Amino acid sequence: MSGHLPDRAGVALPPLPPGLSAASTVAQFAGLLAAYACRATHAHGVQVWVVTDGQLQAVAEEGRGLALSDGTLVSEALTGGILLHEGMLAALPFGCGVLEFVGADPDGLHALLGTGPLLALAVEGVQAREARRGHGRIAETVEGLMRRLGGSLDLSEVLTVTAQSAALALGFRRAFVALFSELSDGGARTGEVFTHGFTQPFTGGIGVGPVTFETLVRRGEAIRFERGRDHESPLARGLRELNPETAVIAPLNARGQPLGLLYVDTTEHVPATEDDARIVLALAEQAALAIDNARLYGIETRKREAAEALREAGAALAGSLHLSETLERVLERAVTLFRADAAAVYEKQPDGRSINIRSAVGLSSEYMLRVKAKVGLGVTGRAVGEGTLIAAHDLTTENGGGSSRYTRQLLATHTYPYRGVISLPLRVGPNVFGALTLYWSAPLPLDSDDLALAGVFASQAGLAIENARLYEEEQLREREAGALLAISRMLGERPQGQPDDAALRDVIREATLALHAGRGLLALFPDATGSFPADTPPGPDSWRITRCAAYNLHPPDASELADLSAQLGRGPRALTRRYALPVAGSALIVPLLTAQTDARTPLGFLYFDDPGRDLPGDRTLQLARSLADQIAQTLTRERLLAALEREEARYRQLAEGAHDLIISSDAHGAIDYANPAARTLLEPLTGPLTGANLLTLPTRDTQAALQLAWADAQARTSGSRAEIRIGPYHLEVRVGSVDHGRGVLTVSRDLSELQTLADEIARRGQALEAATSRQSELRSFLTLFTQAQEEERRRISRELHDDTAQVLTATTRRVARLARDLSGEQKARADDILLDLNAAIDGVRRFARNLRPSVLDDLGLLPALEWLATQALTTTRLEVSGADRRLSPATELTVFRLAQEALNNVDKHARAHTAAIRVAFGEPPQGGVRVAITDDGRGFTPEQAHAQAQAGHLGLLGLRERVTLAGGTLAVQSAPGEGTTLTFTLPG
Repeated sequence: MSGHLPDRAGVALPPLPPGLSAASTVAQFAGLLAAYACRATHAHGVQVWVVTDGQLQAVAEEGRGLALSDGTLVSEALTGGILLHEGMLAALPFGCGVLEFVGADPDGLHALLGTGPLLALAVEGVQAREARRGHGRIAETVEGLMRRLGGSLDLSEVLTVTAQSAALALGFRRAFVALFSELSDGGARTGEVFTHGFTQPFTGGIGVGPVTFETLVRRGEAIRFERGRDHESPLARGLRELNPETAVIAPLNARGQPLGLLYVDTTEHVPATEDDARIVLALAEQAALAIDNARLYGIETRKREAAEALREAGAALAGSLHLSETLERVLERAVTLFRADAAAVYEKQPDGRSINIRSAVGLSSEYMLRVKAKVGLGVTGRAVGEGTLIAAHDLTTENGGGSSRYTRQLLATHTYPYRGVISLPLRVGPNVFGALTLYWSAPLPLDSDDLALAGVFASQAGLAIENARLYEEEQLREREAGALLAISRMLGERPQGQPDDAALRDVIREATLALHAGRGLLALFPDATGSFPADTPPGPDSWRITRCAAYNLHPPDASELADLSAQLGRGPRALTRRYALPVAGSALIVPLLTAQTDARTPLGFLYFDDPGRDLPGDRTLQLARSLADQIAQTLTRERLLAALEREEARYRQLAEGAHDLIISSDAHGAIDYANPAARTLLEPLTGPLTGANLLTLPTRDTQAALQLAWADAQARTSGSRAEIRIGPYHLEVRVGSVDHGRGVLTVSRDLSELQTLADEIARRGQALEAATSRQSELRSFLTLFTQAQEEERRRISRELHDDTAQVLTATTRRVARLARDLSGEQKARADDILLDLNAAIDGVRRFARNLRPSVLDDLGLLPALEWLATQALTTTRLEVSGADRRLSPATELTVFRLAQEALNNVDKHARAHTAAIRVAFGEPPQGGVRVAITDDGRGFTPEQAHAQAQAGHLGLLGLRERVTLAGGTLAVQSAPGEGTTLTFTLPG
């Protein structure tokens, strides 16, 4: 009993005297307490009263003024159990005693009031020690325990009172009672520990070693420990954390079964006698009986509660035939009954190898979507595969693995949110169709009785789920048939073409109600203008929404529609809250696809969501697919009908504008349609064509040919042809049967016009051939001209280098020698002449290099381009890729001239900061070379380039022509403000 004790008035009491709890007599205890209370409350005097042999007697006093007391106020305070005041007197009861004060500080009194229970226990301990020295000490101790228990069947109360009574019986400070949770042949471990006098809580239980286990459990004896005597024993090492001076440990056994242990100790040097050990052993025997009775009562109570809970659960589960409601009730009852943190119902998939979460509570959406368990793996997979209850006490330490890849990843990274896991198979008869899995953040808190109860609950849940599933399947089939019929009627009753907005709204309303969703959306892409391969879903980059209809939902904006389009797959798929529309807890998206031979044409998609977080099951996905197929089929039919009308109109327009004579008639030749060309050519000779007989229109000598072709066309699908004459016209007629022989279509062409056209084609062909020949000759001339120009440049460059430059160099040397002989003004004039000569030499050499750089002939293309980059006014770099090699002299010269002209254009027009020459050599055997000239200048548009050419700036045209002469290609990429890239590709 030490340390400062705060009270509710905020006044800190001084430490209690160390000898208070160690007092051997009541008088000694009362004297120490009176001195302490007088000092703590600043009282004039303090008197301690204690009930002894049934009489309230003054045992000790401190200070003065105590003659004012006659004991009346003390008796009233003890009877009422409250603090009383009368004038300068005050009486403060504590257990079987009373503190009487004269002139005490009120704040001190209220502060001391909080120590009443502690003082009551202390005085009882002193009285117990006094009683110990007399006869019947053990009987009195046991009787005190039984009196304090009062027949209680509350296990926690029994354990706590036992610890308190043991400490008081020996006059020790601390005690605890611990029940075994694990028991083996050579040791044990306790579970929860109930303490008295310890300042720190116990965590993780207490282990019992082989030596202690032998003494306590096997022999049933108490253990006395004294540090001075037993400091080197194994028990001393085990008690090091508690650090006692003296301790007594006794076993708790009831009906021949070990229950736990009773431990009492003190940190003061007080020896433990044999009598102390016998007292603790007697207390342990009596407490064990009370503990066992409380445990049995608790077990029976739990069984009654479990039976009642199962009855209520069975009644609740049998009260619904809706699968979603049944699953929700199963999960809620399971979490409540077994105090789980989360629960999930898994459903075996048709393939028989995988199981998915059908419904859950307490699990995250990501966990529910990503967990794809395998039968036979992990807790849930083993429960389904083996058909038995599987439990993991602590999944993070048992290395039991996970039933899915996602679970194994969480376990490997120590981020799995649960420790205790139990999975119960759900079955109907011998067939397991799923599992009920419960999760706890702490280790598994269930015992064998709880596990048996869980098995019974799982049987009830399996039967209820199966009944609800059968009922829902029947309801779903009826609902599916009704919804499909209604949707087909809504879309089919509209006129041909696209359904109107009202029809689309009716369709999405019916589909949303059929799926029991909260909101629905029908979004359509434009009329099928293309298709995408079967393994590539449509996306917002490929398709845009042109029409949409919503139910209970404000139409989403363009970005939300684009995000939904990006989630489309080959079939229905569930969406997490991250990808669903706002306020949705779970969602479903289904593409509307038309089946073709080699492609899937997207029509749009259906979207449904609900505030609840349960993901749609396979049956819901199947119904969603059926609804989508029905809508897609109807929309496809409407679009095909509209397309057919457009095709008919287009073909009619083609027929009306055709130059050929197109005539349609029945199988007997009666004309029902003639295009304008036929009417214009034939009606001046035959009169109105509509209604006339086509077989009678030819001249007599050609009617037989037409009739023969007519019969052949009706006999074979490939049709036939004939040449006939109608008046002055010589016609070639192609005859074909249509509409399964009920009609005949003839297409006739005036052969005289065809001959005229053939003559015109021949004439134009000759003109084209002549133009091509002239162009070829011109290109040959330009090639020869370019070669001659380059040879002339080479010759002039060589002459400038070998002749003119040499003469200027010699003259420079002569002038230099002359300047050395001169002085004054003449020497200055000679030096000026020398500078002019050197400038002339540099200019001649530069001009010669520009005409034909010697580095190109001597070292090759890449050094020449590198030299060219250094000569450009714009900062230019050279980049080379591929295996560099020497090209033909003509190709290297062409590349050099192209790069030279391109860099000149950059310097003159681009206003660029930097430029680059990129050379890429092709791989053999094709070889070739690609050169790209890039700058970051102002760029240009095609219109600007054309205007420059019209103004006489032919640089780009010259480059293109030179590339063409070399058998290559030129690509130009430019835009205002984005620079320019010229790419030359030449054969190698």
